[in-house]
Amino acid sequence: PRPRNAFIIYRCLYTREHSRDGPKGRNQPHTDKSLSKRAAEAWHRLSVEQKMEFKRLAEVEKFEHAKAHPNYRFKP
Repeated sequence: PRPRNAFIIYRCLYTREHSRDGPKGRNQPHTDKSLSKRAAEAWHRLSVEQKMEFKRLAEVEKFEHAKAHPNYRFKP
């Protein structure tokens, strides 16, 4: 698989932290679609500095991926 971008890294963290919270605190699991939508809304509210941290993590992941898979080329 190809390396994750900044938003995907953020979304993974967000869903891990919020997947146990049910809608309106009823302790019912969220759907994946609901969590992704909430993660996107939260991403848009982040400051530039907060987003830069996730972009830095994505660059590190990209570098590590390139080292581990030097001949990798994305082919959609």
